[in-house]
This record gives sequence, C-alpha cells and structure tokens, in this order.
Amino acid sequence: MKTVVVGIGNDFRGDDGAGLAAARALMKLALPDVGIVELNGEVTRLLDSLQHCDTAIVIDAVQSQVPPGTIHRLDASQNPLPGSRNKRSTHGISLGSVLELARAQGGFPRRVLIYGIEGASFEHGRTLTPQVEKAVERLVQEIAEDLRDAGAVPSKRGE
Repeated sequence: MKTVVVGIGNDFRGDDGAGLAAARALMKLALPDVGIVELNGEVTRLLDSLQHCDTAIVIDAVQSQVPPGTIHRLDASQNPLPGSRNKRSTHGISLGSVLELARAQGGFPRRVLIYGIEGASFEHGRTLTPQVEKAVERLVQEIAEDLRDAGAVPSKRGE
C-alpha cells in the first residue's frame, strides 16, 4: 500500500467525528493504492497504521481559536507538530506524541500530512455541525483530487 488515510475521532462527541466522516467518504471513492483506516478513541493504534506505507494522511478534529470549519494542514514529515509534545487530547495522548513515538521507533512514512478540521461542538451527540460537515466535504474532495492527480502522493499546496 502506497498511501494510508487515517480518520481519527469519536462518533458520539459531535464534531469530534469529523476525521471518521472524512475517512468514510474517502472509502466510498475506492481510490487505488490507498488504504483507509478509522480510529475510534485510542490514538496509539495509529502506530500500526503508519507501518509499510510511503504516505500517511491523518484527519482529526481540532479546537483552537479560529472559526469552525477551518481546515488546518500540517506536514509532519520532517518535524514534530508545533506545540504538541506531551499534551493530552480527547484521545488520551496527543497525536503529536504518537507521531514522535513512531518516528523514534523507525516506523515513520516518508510523507505524513495532518489535516485538522476546526470543530464547533464536542458535546454528546452523533451529528456534525453544518460548518464542519461542509469542511469534511471540501477536504474529502481536495484529498481525492490530490491523490488522483499525484498518483497517491498529495500535492504540496499551502506549505
């Protein structure tokens, strides 16, 4: 498998399900040489998903001080995620900590792109807010186009 897309989230916490929704939408597209993985809860399972691929795309909901539906894109291929070391998340351990563990263990893909979808509500419930639902649709289209155009290696747009 050349590329793996990993959607992280919790379907029962509103916008926290954004990464899972994106992964499911990409799965329906049946992209060649692309594996799709859903991670509910324990983000350390990401370590297994990063093995044996050239490119990893990780999608998760985030919460910062920008408008809901904003899509963040970070390239973690060479450097740690900014400000993520030793921080906890709704998953128990931060995504940045798991990525650095994979890098230290030697199980790190050549290219690792992180997409964060800014959430509005992380309360109990199974529905994404309208802003996040639209962001998921935009991101799925963008990732699918990048994968098709670049032979399963995303473009460097926005870096």
